Amino acid sequence: MDSYVSENGVERIRIVKEKKWNWLPFGEYYRKNRLTFALTGVFLLIVYGIKIFNVSISHDTEAAIAAPFNLYKSWYTMGRFGLVVLKRLLGTYEFNPYAASFLMVVAMFLNVILWGYLFAWLGGKKWQDGFSSWIFPVVFFTSMIMAEQSGFLLQSYEINVALLLLGAALLCGFRAILTRRKFYSPYYLAPVACCIFAFSVYQSFVPLFAAAAAICFLLVYTNREVEAQEVSVGFCLGTILRLIVIFAASLFLYYGINHFVLAGLHLETTSYITDQIQWGKISLEEGLNNIYLHIYKAMTGKGIFYTSLHLIAYVGMLFCMLRQLFVKKPCRILYLAAAAFVLISPFLMTILMGAEPTVRTQILLPFVAGFALQYLVVTIREERFRLCRYLYVAALCLTGVLCLQQSMDAARLYYTQYIQYQEDVRVAQKISDRIEALGLGEIPEEPVVFVGARTPLKNAVCYSDDELELIGKSFFAISYGTGHGTWVMRNFMTSLGYPYVFGDDQDFAKADQLAAAMPSWPAQGSVAEKDGIIIVKLG
Repeated sequence: MDSYVSENGVERIRIVKEKKWNWLPFGEYYRKNRLTFALTGVFLLIVYGIKIFNVSISHDTEAAIAAPFNLYKSWYTMGRFGLVVLKRLLGTYEFNPYAASFLMVVAMFLNVILWGYLFAWLGGKKWQDGFSSWIFPVVFFTSMIMAEQSGFLLQSYEINVALLLLGAALLCGFRAILTRRKFYSPYYLAPVACCIFAFSVYQSFVPLFAAAAAICFLLVYTNREVEAQEVSVGFCLGTILRLIVIFAASLFLYYGINHFVLAGLHLETTSYITDQIQWGKISLEEGLNNIYLHIYKAMTGKGIFYTSLHLIAYVGMLFCMLRQLFVKKPCRILYLAAAAFVLISPFLMTILMGAEPTVRTQILLPFVAGFALQYLVVTIREERFRLCRYLYVAALCLTGVLCLQQSMDAARLYYTQYIQYQEDVRVAQKISDRIEALGLGEIPEEPVVFVGARTPLKNAVCYSDDELELIGKSFFAISYGTGHGTWVMRNFMTSLGYPYVFGDDQDFAKADQLAAAMPSWPAQGSVAEKDGIIIVKLG
């Protein structure tokens, strides 16, 4: 059939184009990337091995164990109905910290394979080089930001499954686009379905999909196997418009389905997300200053969650953009626009909110940095100057060293969380002994109320609480009020097998008054029964 030629040659052109974008044989991809799989596996074990081999839980996970109904109900109100559905489908509705840690790492490794295959297929032979294809997954998965996100074990496995869905969406979407499929083709329906599910698991995947789609367009544009005349204005515009249609349809249907889910459950959307938007609450000058400060922190490596890798990646991406100005290909403006969008995308939420988002929602930053670094190294390798051969080796070595440093920092974060958990267990046991010493029984009928918070005891290797965002902080150190603190600490105690009675608002108000005359933990009298309430005054 490949040799068939119609009178005007149209049929032959169609067949040749379809053949060019056939799937990359997986066996060939595997053989070229065995080094990548091995290196990435080692780095994943450096960072996440402690989560597999030492069972512990982190923040919000205590609620998944002690009060799952309340937690899952809150997810519905935040538009994360897919996260609850995914837990049902995967059998993780009843939370198990060991299974969650192990399956998280398995899902991460599957993402290494899937996203690597996607980039290798669209980028051509230069992106199939096993010596540099490890850069993106190692930078992304060992970043401190991804470690913070994955520290929330109650959703870490499901987040990575949703990331797999986004990769599958782009595989099917670009297969449909590059082979000129009709809009009713299953190749278009599949990415929309995958995106809806992924968006309903975690809303941070909305900008991530948009950026990843732009990244895939850059790979197709710079693919050496694609002739310059094939990258026409019509081809580029058609590709971008189809990607926009997939994105818009997915987002529209997600919001529609979410509306019906909330209506069916008789729930309303929570203000959890909208409360984080600062525009209208602060001045324009303050908002712009917040945006500038966040970008400055991210690029200069201020704080433990940002690294010099980000600045190197962005400078490298700018170099690659300038290089394309001297390549004789049409649509360079569209290429530059897509590349600029990729660079801006990690800060879209910052611009939308007028403030720095929580660290765990910034997973797009290491995603883009990982791609940009690999893009830079691949670009250096394809240059024909002899000096570039040495630059290529130097870039690989420098990236490897920086990734190792990043991995050690992320491993230190999880070590801090492990030490914190061990100390929290020790404190919980002592509190339980004090409560039992009151003579009201092992599990009293009276509600237990925790007033205040305490500073955890850690060794010198651990990060300090001032450096951390949430992962690594003590369960007994987080309290935005007596009600909130009691909810967190009581759930943590319940996860250890101490199911104390939870009080109400009247109990919290009364406990605040009565605790004023009590000493703070660990002094004698810091745990006492007063007016039918067991009060634990931590500080």
